[in-house]
Amino acid sequence: MIPQSRPKLHRSEFTLGVLAGGSGVRAGRRDKGLMIAGGRTLLERTLERYGGGFAEVITCCRENAWFYSRFSNRVLCDVKAGQGPLQGLSALLAATETQYLAVIPCDQYSLPLNWFERLSSALSPTVIGVFATDDDTHTPCCVLNRDVHSQVTALLTQGKRSLMALYECEGLEHIAVPGAGMDVDHTHALHGMIRRPPQ
Repeated sequence: MIPQSRPKLHRSEFTLGVLAGGSGVRAGRRDKGLMIAGGRTLLERTLERYGGGFAEVITCCRENAWFYSRFSNRVLCDVKAGQGPLQGLSALLAATETQYLAVIPCDQYSLPLNWFERLSSALSPTVIGVFATDDDTHTPCCVLNRDVHSQVTALLTQGKRSLMALYECEGLEHIAVPGAGMDVDHTHALHGMIRRPPQ
């Protein structure tokens, strides 16, 4: 019998999770999603370019829920600050109502337009999560089966907070996606363009 290829997963089968809970240390402790470049906030630029076609958009933020609620179906707020991106990922996985979750940071702006297809095509019954790398730099940009939540919970119980611990778990793979590591913290491309939002 000829093996059947796995059906292609579509964006409508995924929730889009937006990570916006970082401390923003390298951005002067500003909320990066509200920073403005070219007349639009970084969150707006990210969602306009990469956020279409998903079943739902959920944002996990540390503050300014009023702002994120304008662009998301649901907003999760950090109960305790400083718990790291693994905690934000855990919150998104717990909240998603779809079997699959795609995750991007709120200040992502240089992903190739086929980022989702490149990552999701690698999911399988044995590969339950795929992270994007960029020049050997790991990023929070990923697609995950909701079953990853048990591994995330175990890591948090062990006191882990960084995504690096999750990258090494069984069933997780990494795929090179040029541009995935280019957010406002890692490039000078937007320097001079970014300003604080009006008060």
